[in-house]
Order: sequence, then structure tokens, then C-alpha cells
Amino acid sequence: MSTVHHNNFDHLRLLAAVGVMSLHLVDLSGESALSVLSMHDTKWALSIFFVLSGYLVFQSCESTPTWRAYAGKRLRRIVPAYMAAVLGAVLLGAALSRWTLGDYLGPATARYLVANALFLNFLAPTLPGVFEGNTLQAVNGALWTIKVELMFYATVPLLVWLVRRWGHWTVLLPVFVLSCLWWGGCIALAMRTGKGIYLELAKQLPGQLMFFLPGALCFYERERLQRWGWRVGLAGALLMAVSQAFDGATVGPGAYLYPWALAALVFHAAFGLPRLGHVTRWGDLSYGIYIFHFPLIQALVSLGVFKASPWGGVLALLVLVLALAALSWHFIEAPALRRPR
Repeated sequence: MSTVHHNNFDHLRLLAAVGVMSLHLVDLSGESALSVLSMHDTKWALSIFFVLSGYLVFQSCESTPTWRAYAGKRLRRIVPAYMAAVLGAVLLGAALSRWTLGDYLGPATARYLVANALFLNFLAPTLPGVFEGNTLQAVNGALWTIKVELMFYATVPLLVWLVRRWGHWTVLLPVFVLSCLWWGGCIALAMRTGKGIYLELAKQLPGQLMFFLPGALCFYERERLQRWGWRVGLAGALLMAVSQAFDGATVGPGAYLYPWALAALVFHAAFGLPRLGHVTRWGDLSYGIYIFHFPLIQALVSLGVFKASPWGGVLALLVLVLALAALSWHFIEAPALRRPR
């Protein structure tokens, strides 16, 4: 299934997946020895995923002959491995739960299965008797973004239809502005009221379109941007500097420049830098790393591995997550993508 691409998108996806894993590793383990893995801008890795999705999913929709075929392709890419991650977490929980197996396999576990299978992770983030001694009890805190991703997939055909009628700037730029208003309004309400629900609403699809749509506009302007060459990277670096000067990754006015800066840097890294080789030679592991790393970190924390040896825990995590990601690609993801419908 792996093919050689004339860009660095595969490398960027892998970088983003490892970045998200590093952030969760530092936060969940709580080990100061691993603080070297932390980042000043904790938002960049996830934001890169959304920018890449904006580019690649619009490209997929525009190049797929029917919207039904597009939907099938998107669902086959996401859902089979996602369901394996949900079921795998339940099996892992059965081995680690403080409850007896009979009690564990009860209504609470069934609720976890149903809620997470429906992408409603927030309704049942925990399993009975699992990770109770950890700082955070959530089984797989990385899965909330999959709901956002699928909702984005569902909106793309409508946006593409509108773009074909009125042009990409006419359609996508106003939607970007509305997304900024949603995100900024939710953040303002959260700060004014102190209610966490508004922070959760800010993270949902309307707010995340701030990152998807600059990626989509890079797709539509790809020929012009490729002609500009290194200037795209320079513009991205300057925008990022301005954005960070205004606390761009959090709540400052630079937050609205941050997606454009990141999109320009991602595009330059994908097309302007030398090709970095065939990173998917042994499989496309980025999605598997993303959906499997969180429960593995939680399990190693629960077993005291990081306390015994922080860097030994990192090595154990890498071995486990790469093995699971490879198995997922070769036995779940790639076969699903090969299916004709």
C-alpha cells in the first residue's frame, strides 16, 4: 500500500504523531526527568494534523469522482483502526482493572464501548477500576479529535460544492472568519464565567476550522505557492514570530495569525524542503501511533514503569507503540484501504 510521494507529507504526519505522544508522555508520567521532551508551544503537533487534513482531504474530495466514493475512502481510513483502539483498550483494561472480571464486564464497560464506538468519548472516558491511581483516569484522551476529524470530513463535500460555484477564497475565507468568532467567543465566555464547558466547545469543529481551512486554501493555491518557493517558508516564519509575540497559540490576538503561519510552514516543509526519503517504507504508522499511544502510556504509568526508570519507560513505550502501529497498518488499515468499497 505504501507509495513514494513527491512531498514530505508523510514525514509531517509522523512528526505530528510523535509530537502529540511526547506531550502526553510528559504530562501523564509526571516525571521531571522527561521534561526535556516538553515543548513551549504544546498546540503545534495537533494543529499540524488539522492543517494537513485540510490540504489532503480537500485534495481527496476534489480528486474522487463521487461523494459516495469519497465518504467510503475517508471512513475506511479512520474507522477500522479506531474501533480496534477502542476494543483494545477494553481488553487492556480487563488485564489491569482492580475489579474482578465479572464486575468489569458490566454496564460501565458496555457504556464505554458504546459511547466511544459512537465517537462520544466525553460521555465515557474511563473504564471501571482502570488507571484509578494515575493523575488522569481517562483511558484514551487522544480520541476526542477523531470526532472532530470525521465532522470535518462530512462538511468538506458541501464546501467543495460551494467552492466550485463561487471560488475558494469567496467561500473558505468567510468560513474561517466565522470559525475565529466561534473560537474567540467560547474562549471569552470561558474566561468570563470560569466554566470549562466553553473551553470544550472551543475545541470542537467550528473552532478547529481555523486550522483545517488554511490547509485547504494551500491546496487550492498550491501552484502559486510552489512558484513562490522559499518565500512561503519565510512568510510563515515571520507570521509565526508575530503570532508568538502576541501569545498566538493561546488567547492573544496572534491566535488568528497562528493557523496561517503554521499552514505556510507546513506547505514549505512539504514542498520546499528536499525530499526526506521514503518514511512509509514499512508502513504508514502515524495514525496508529496517534490512536494507540495514550492507553499505553497510562498502562506504563499504572505499572510504575516510569517511576522505576523514566527513560526505560520511554523505550518500552516506543517498542510497544511502534509494534501496535505496524500491526494496525498491515492487518487493519491497509487491508481496509484496499477494499473496493
